[in-house]
Amino acid sequence: MTSIGTPQSSEDDCAKPYDQFILFGDSITQMACNQENGFAWHAALQEAYSRKLDVVNRGLAGYTTAHAIKIFHKFFPAPQTANVRLMTIFFGANDACVPGHDQHVPLDQYKENLKKIIQHPATKAQNPRIILLTPPPVNEYQLEGFDASKNTPHPSRTAAYTKLYATAAHEVGAELGVPVADLWTAFMKATGWQDGQPLIGSRDAPNNAKLETLFTDGLHLTPDGYRIVHDTVMQAIVGNWPDQDPAVLPMVFPSWVDAPK
Repeated sequence: MTSIGTPQSSEDDCAKPYDQFILFGDSITQMACNQENGFAWHAALQEAYSRKLDVVNRGLAGYTTAHAIKIFHKFFPAPQTANVRLMTIFFGANDACVPGHDQHVPLDQYKENLKKIIQHPATKAQNPRIILLTPPPVNEYQLEGFDASKNTPHPSRTAAYTKLYATAAHEVGAELGVPVADLWTAFMKATGWQDGQPLIGSRDAPNNAKLETLFTDGLHLTPDGYRIVHDTVMQAIVGNWPDQDPAVLPMVFPSWVDAPK
């Protein structure tokens, strides 16, 4: 048996990167790296897939799907560079700004942009396992500019309008056969909200204390919010591809006990 460090000529012994799990999205994805306040989604995935996959954060604060389709091919690796095994697509929080706002992307265009990313030639060349994430709800009571004393609506986002984009993401997933991690429903379920009730997060319902704990500012997430994201995504992975459950994936390099001596 050849000892570690001995030069090899076999192609199997050439340096190869780990397969990748790419997180593609806006600021909610970008900020998933932040561990200052406790639980961080990116870090949780890195720990779960330690020595099995490289988790790559490609969150871009402020981006919409309109931005995403223009830069996707510039960072998404070719198969010759790295193998992308899993990918989350997590946009909609900015697209769902109300019409007239700089970040607004019309609902039909939002759906078409998601389809373009999923069906992009670069994506097809890799054929990763894709999880489409719906935007979570927003809490209008926490959004910057809301004046509770005057019941002033926030000019950029509403709970009802964001719900439309969550539904649209679901529709795209159903049409293309792509699994959906339904964050909107998961967040609302955590608050105890039921269909038919006034929409929690909107000014049609009282401010919900549980929903408030999931956001730092009505849009971006606290550690508790990211825990819901993590759990919902992992449920989608295990439910659709049990062989990609980190609990059953083998390590790229064996344990030191089994490593070549």
